[in-house]
Amino acid sequence: MKSGQLRRKQRTPLWALVVALALGVSGSHLHAQAPAMWKPAPNTTWQWQLTGRLDMSVEADVFDVDLFDVTAAQVAELRSRGRRVICYLSAGSFERWRPDAGLFPDSIKGNTLDGWPDERWLDIRRLDVLGPLMEARLDLCKAKGFDAVEPDNIDAYVNRSGFPLTYSDQLRYNLFLAEAAHRRGLSIGLKNNLDQVRDLLPHYDWAMNEECFQYRECHKLQPFVEAGKAVFHVEYVGDPATFCAQANALNFNSLKKNLSLDAYRVPCRSSPGVALREVTHGASFLPAPLAPGAIVSIFGRNLGPAAAAALRLDSAGRVSSELEGVRVYYDGLAAPLLFVRADQVNAIVPFGVDGKTRVDVQLRYRDHLSDILSRPVAQTSPGVFTKAGNGSGPAALVNENGSVNSAENPAAAGSVIAVYVAGAGALTPRVPDGAVMTGELPKLIHPVTATIGGRDARVQYAGAAPGFVAGLMQVNVSVPEDMPDAASVPLVIRAAGVESQPGVTMSVGRR
Repeated sequence: MKSGQLRRKQRTPLWALVVALALGVSGSHLHAQAPAMWKPAPNTTWQWQLTGRLDMSVEADVFDVDLFDVTAAQVAELRSRGRRVICYLSAGSFERWRPDAGLFPDSIKGNTLDGWPDERWLDIRRLDVLGPLMEARLDLCKAKGFDAVEPDNIDAYVNRSGFPLTYSDQLRYNLFLAEAAHRRGLSIGLKNNLDQVRDLLPHYDWAMNEECFQYRECHKLQPFVEAGKAVFHVEYVGDPATFCAQANALNFNSLKKNLSLDAYRVPCRSSPGVALREVTHGASFLPAPLAPGAIVSIFGRNLGPAAAAALRLDSAGRVSSELEGVRVYYDGLAAPLLFVRADQVNAIVPFGVDGKTRVDVQLRYRDHLSDILSRPVAQTSPGVFTKAGNGSGPAALVNENGSVNSAENPAAAGSVIAVYVAGAGALTPRVPDGAVMTGELPKLIHPVTATIGGRDARVQYAGAAPGFVAGLMQVNVSVPEDMPDAASVPLVIRAAGVESQPGVTMSVGRR
């Protein structure tokens, strides 16, 4: 991906933040929203371990582990390390050693599974009996903190199950499982069952397969790849040096595993080292000195998970400095995180850098530290957010009547506009890093001035933006009374005499 393309992609989260303010959506409402259901990206490293002591040290984005054998504390530990966790359960067979085995009546138990004498196929037609049992397992999966479910043995209709099962019976049951998982916020993977891929693709979020190279049927998984959905795959025999090249070409996430499914694995893909490339201003997207409370965009390699994640609040109600296993440090001070993804991280410079002239920036992802980038620090380094997300063009600002400023909705001469700024410096009274701004709002310490179309414009307020994290600043400016109508006039914000980036504009006129 080219640098310019990468930057355009990452700007959306910052502009979305400003749009939310412009539309009057409160920060508390946004933060209260339930997190989106996790769906693995096509290129996602993983581990599948169903036997033996769980090895949490494996370098993988995802762990697929047993629902009953793994504890909620272990799931929480994996999640704290930035891993996603899938719960394995058998949805189509009776396993006599499971703690809920006594709830399965004999009337729904069929033949034993080939090669697995301790398991018996289940009559998937009996949703009146089997449905509540599977829903209870999904409830346990959710309660333990898992992100997704891998239901095994969901292809009984093509096996000697002991029941006259049809394609339609299996489809009905598998659709039931998908709907039940999604109601609980769990993504679900289609395990094997390749002949029903076309019908189940819209309802399943990823695929899980055993030995498609061994049986020469990997092509049946291509619809998942084409739909941008991950394919997790294992081979038990064969040389990884041979099948890995094919698996990588197909964009599968493939492993060589022992049939016992212990901790042993040979991944076809490995994660590269964490590496920082550049730190840019979050509003201007230009190289600039860091400032206390500034929003910055960090670019590099393997900085976080493949799938993007947005900010969350910690137990103190502040924007967390840990997100999906990612942390960013400025001379050892942890930064509140707004957005993380493998190629970029948006963070807020801690207010504790105030008074420094230079700091070392370092990122930790899971158990790995990046190289260090040393960056200058200034009292202020203002930048204005723009609607295009490229650091120039129309500013992200709100007119006095609450509309977003544009040529169709210009600001009237003499009216007051709200401009959204980052990097304008420290606040007084001081606030904790990551604090969400409610109640009496702190003001910027350093003097703030503005010009519109080259004319001095009076600043009525310069401080924290209400309802959002400290670091996003709001500057209320009066449009000069003698300002002529113009679809595009330059807008400049100065903090302690330092100007915001060039090329920012706004519209003035009568509607």
